[in-house]
Amino acid sequence: MILRSVELESFGRFRGQTIEFRRGMNLVIGPNEAGKSTLAEAIPAVLFGTDRLERFKPWGRNVCSAALFFEGQGRTVQIKRNLITDEVELLEKNDLYHILSQFSGKVPLRGRSASYRKYRALLESLLGVADEGLFRATYFFGHHPQEWSGEDLAQKLRTLVSGSAEADYAEILDDLLDEHFQLTRINPWGRDKKRDREYENICQQVAPEGGTEAVPTFVEIDNSADLKAEIEKLSGELENDRHEHEKGRLYIKSVRHQMMVDLPGKASLVNEEPSDKESSTVIEKPSIDKKTPINDVALSEQLAAVGLPQNPPRELPELLAEAAQIRQELATFQQPFSALNNREKKIPKVPWTVLLSLCMILVAGTAVSWWQSFYSQWISLGAGVCCTLLLSWGGWQHISRKKALDDCQDKRNRLDHKKLEVQKKQAFLSERCEAFGLPSSAIDLVRLHKLVTANHDLLESWWKQTALSVEDLEVCQNKSVTDDGGASSHNDTSEGGEEPEEKNSSIKVGEDERELHQLESRMAEFETELKQKETCLQNLRLQLKAVPAEKNSKVVTPEATLQYRKHELEKRILVLRKSVNLLAGAVDEFGRLHLSSLNNEASKLLSKITGGRYSAMRLDENMAPSLQVDGQRWVPAESFSKGTVDAIYIALRIALAKVRNDGRSLPLMLDDPFVHLDQKRLSTALNMVDLASTDGQLILFSHNLDLGKRAARERWHVVALDGGAADTAQKEGSDHARQLHLL
Repeated sequence: MILRSVELESFGRFRGQTIEFRRGMNLVIGPNEAGKSTLAEAIPAVLFGTDRLERFKPWGRNVCSAALFFEGQGRTVQIKRNLITDEVELLEKNDLYHILSQFSGKVPLRGRSASYRKYRALLESLLGVADEGLFRATYFFGHHPQEWSGEDLAQKLRTLVSGSAEADYAEILDDLLDEHFQLTRINPWGRDKKRDREYENICQQVAPEGGTEAVPTFVEIDNSADLKAEIEKLSGELENDRHEHEKGRLYIKSVRHQMMVDLPGKASLVNEEPSDKESSTVIEKPSIDKKTPINDVALSEQLAAVGLPQNPPRELPELLAEAAQIRQELATFQQPFSALNNREKKIPKVPWTVLLSLCMILVAGTAVSWWQSFYSQWISLGAGVCCTLLLSWGGWQHISRKKALDDCQDKRNRLDHKKLEVQKKQAFLSERCEAFGLPSSAIDLVRLHKLVTANHDLLESWWKQTALSVEDLEVCQNKSVTDDGGASSHNDTSEGGEEPEEKNSSIKVGEDERELHQLESRMAEFETELKQKETCLQNLRLQLKAVPAEKNSKVVTPEATLQYRKHELEKRILVLRKSVNLLAGAVDEFGRLHLSSLNNEASKLLSKITGGRYSAMRLDENMAPSLQVDGQRWVPAESFSKGTVDAIYIALRIALAKVRNDGRSLPLMLDDPFVHLDQKRLSTALNMVDLASTDGQLILFSHNLDLGKRAARERWHVVALDGGAADTAQKEGSDHARQLHLL
């Protein structure tokens, strides 16, 4: 999107003037007080409004208005603002002058009305920026450039860097927050709201106790109430069975540990044999012995407390690392696809209409010459040669265009093939995660990665204990088999007398092993019953969806209705809070992935400006830049000279325009940005700025006459301001202006 013109009806020293710009490099040059800064400030003033109205309002007049005309992507956008009343008119048209969207209303600089939000949303969709602070920090470079500081601005910058994907996530996040604050005034992320919402009102109604008996209210419900009750009952049984299943699993594990501890000492493994009639008696036996080095139950409880799975697989770090690599690979495809789209748009079309029109004109001229018998043969020969050349040029352009499009399509196919391979890897990773009982969505994996990083020691303890348990159990079973064989052979060789003590211990070990096998078989049967109940519950839920809504009447008290609504609101609020926290974490990580490309591009540009003295730049989480000094330590930008700081922010602005490149970016506007640069850096910066304007638009405001000479050599578009607007203002002004002139 380029700025085509600025109409200054009455703004500062300008009266009824129109300043036109072109694509590429534009130079606005003039002496001091010629109106360069006023013209530069007119652009953000029209877009967002201004709080410096007295500076731009003409003296003695109650009129201050201006208009902007943007062009790009087959449409034009006109924005006109009355800065005194803040009345804004926005009109978007296509190439056929059909109106695509329009807006008319009052939009102050800091508003909260519905028209204000509608205008900002429309501005965001058309130009990509709807905030004055973000505009001045990215596309506008004045005498005092705004630094990339502040938490609010940093968040907006991260959204701008990462493109439309994160913007969509931000919209979803805003919707979740709006829904949350419509239900409750409690704000877990900041100060609470003042006005009570639905949840607080219901809590106040439910709070009083011991009132008059409520009048029953008759409401219509369907006949599926019995089915719902059965589903609820079966769900409760399943919850209880799962709890018992977990207790049984822990008891079997404790028996295995007890066998490992007591076997070397030839002591008894268990005190009493479990009952065959009631499996619940077996499940509630004493658990792990005090001699166990690490308590599996405690570790499992600690894992559940921090939000990790109760039985995390040993391959968990490998899976999470692979998931992070896949997310990074998918993010790298965004820029090549965007570059291909831009390249395809820049491939010129063959002007067949113009060529054929010229050929028709030549043919008509030939016919006229034959009719008038005026050098008909020579004119026919010239017309034939011209038509042949025109059609040959058109055919050559058509072939070149087709080759360029085929090349773009070939590159797109290769990118699609690579992206498909990464997506296959992602699908295979999702299957592996589901096989291990882990979540497969990107947001859940990001959250799990953070939890694994924060609780690495706890996971290592769990995996170490699990490995020891398996190894010791195998050793225990091997020992048991060996002892049984030795005892039986000794019994066969003995002919009489007392049996040795090893025989009794071997028998005891065999009994414990049989008991363990019995417990495991019961657990297998119990798990089969659990699966059958889960299948039955799923069938009941499907039946409930298929049941037609047959209605009858049932008595429901207002108190019960309020309690039910309160419970529903609490569940919904909890879900919204978890969603906001998870989505915010995922958005932050997504933005950090895109910061690397911006850092690399800005580092290259800064290295060129400074002659290689500073070759590495980075942005922290708050978007504050810092430079690498001596190849080791990082120093904040504010620690350097004014010239270096200006070079940093110029490089960041140009790098952002290159990285984003989504067709909606506004032109770069630089108001004397090279004041603090020395001659060597100035020359390099001018070359870089000129190169940056080739794919878009750059407007440079300066009073330097040397730039005017360079503009003539480089064929820049030059807008000369010589201060004539002031004389015009005096001539067109009121009597007060003439009186001031006399004074």
